[in-house]
Order: sequence, then structure tokens, then C-alpha cells
Amino acid sequence: MKIPHTKLAAPAAALFFALTAPCHATPSGFDIAVTVDDLPAHGSLPKDMTRTQIADRVVAALKAHGAPQVYGFVNAVRLEQEPDSAAVLDIWRKAGFPLGNHTYSHPNIRQVGYDAFIADLEKGEPVVAQHMQGPNLTENDWKWLRFPFLSAGDGETHQKMMDYLHAHGYHIADVSMSFSDWAYTEAYNHCLAKGDTAAIDGLKARYMDGVRTELKRMPVLSQTVYGRQIPIVLLTHIGGFSAVMLPQVLDELDKAGAHYVTLQQAESDPAYAEDDAHAGDGALMERTAMEKGIDLSHVPPGASLDGIDKVCQ
Repeated sequence: MKIPHTKLAAPAAALFFALTAPCHATPSGFDIAVTVDDLPAHGSLPKDMTRTQIADRVVAALKAHGAPQVYGFVNAVRLEQEPDSAAVLDIWRKAGFPLGNHTYSHPNIRQVGYDAFIADLEKGEPVVAQHMQGPNLTENDWKWLRFPFLSAGDGETHQKMMDYLHAHGYHIADVSMSFSDWAYTEAYNHCLAKGDTAAIDGLKARYMDGVRTELKRMPVLSQTVYGRQIPIVLLTHIGGFSAVMLPQVLDELDKAGAHYVTLQQAESDPAYAEDDAHAGDGALMERTAMEKGIDLSHVPPGASLDGIDKVCQ
């Protein structure tokens, strides 16, 4: 039986601290929930940075801009690879931010298949559950899944995945906007190692140009697909470059009229609750346009990532 996406992305009122009231775009801007992937460690460690310094910078920026209950999605394998990074999860929880499951080792379900993916998902649960204990918390609060690579499988595999998530009380942490910070992570680290300040400045400028491009593109895309401005779920990462750039990113969001809300609030909007044959796969608005045959030819293109991986090589 096909499981409606409404059962996966519209949690009950008992979710995290009960802040689940439906939200709508404010008259002067838009609602946005910030989410952060790859806790406790994204990418290689930049020169002269620690994982805890990165986490502190990310948390400080989010707090300074009033972003509430920012979900951090965990790949627990990094705790084995970098044991000291466990402090990042403590920093996140001390800030009052919740954690969700990003699977244990970040596999792509299209590459490993359903059975291996489920095994990896379940292997990632104990660490998240351990850090999400408290008198006001339930399993429902941490059972949010962000699909690695935003890859949720096809056809029968996808349907089996939806059936599993519904049966086990999971909600999909869908994504409607990203600035592709992940693409800059290693280039930035290489430039730091070489001391190439000009290249670093170029990466920062290019990234912020991309942020502004996406912020101009987003309302056009939303109006085209839905006829209105939907709440946005932003995907970012907990890497060194992302931490350095996050204050500027949030400044740009503020200028564009961002009103920060929780993930539960954003995904209570009907746009996230549609019966979706590809729930969790790719970016929400583009995916919905493809499913409904909506012409996006007039929507401005997203920022190019060409050549970033070659910088400072």
C-alpha cells in the first residue's frame, strides 16, 4: 500500500518542545528552518581549527540570529574516526538544539540497496537516541531522517523505504534550499593549507554570490510551483568553510526577509505533506515541479559549481 507523505512529514503536536504550530510566510518575507548535516564532523579538518571550534562558531551564529531548535543530523561513524568529535554533539545539545539521524556512515541507497541502507540507518540510531534523552523528550523527537545525498531510492525501493519509515515512526527531513556549501569544503581546506589568501577570498566571494543567486531564485521557484511562498528548509553542513561563512549567510537571509522557524513548523505546511512518489529525494520544489510537469524555463538558474574542486589543487 502506498504510504502518503503526510504520514511522514507532518508530526503530531507532541514533537520537540511542542513547537509545531503551522506557519506561513510572513507579509514581509518568508519562514525558514535551518538544518545542519554531518554532525559531528563534515569533511577533513581545516588547518588551525578543531571540531569543537567549528561547532561553537556554528552554534554562536545560529543563536545570534535567533534560529530555533536547529536540527543537526548525525553520521555516527565519525565518532569512531575522530573520537574527540563527540564533544560536538554535547555542544549541540547544550545549545538546546535537537539531533536527527543521517544514517551511520552516509550511504547512498541507490548504491547499497534497501537492506544495507536500513541496517546502516539502524546502526546510527543509538548515538542519536543517547543524546536525545530528557524529561520532555520522546523517541518521536529524534526520529527524523535526512537521506544522505538526498537520495531516497526509486520505484519499489523507495516505496519499501516509505513503508519502513512509517512503521518505525520516522519523519523525513525534506530540503527546499541549499547553498551547496559542501562543494567548497575541501577546496577551502586545501587553500588554507597552502596559505593562499587570494584563492580563499575568491572562494568566499563566489560562495556569497551563489547565496544571493539562490535567494533571488527561491521566491520565483516557489511561486511557480505552488503559487505562493512556502516555508523553506535550508540544508547546510558543519564543516570549517560553512562555519566561517554562516554569519554572512544568515545576514543575507535576514536582508531577504527570513523569519526563523523550527523544522516541525516548516514541514507542517501542505507543500511538505503532499502524497509524493519521491518523498525525500532531491530538493522539494524542483522535485515537485518535475512530478507535476511544471515548466521552470523562466526560473533563474542556480549557481554553478564548476571548477570549485580544482581550486588550490
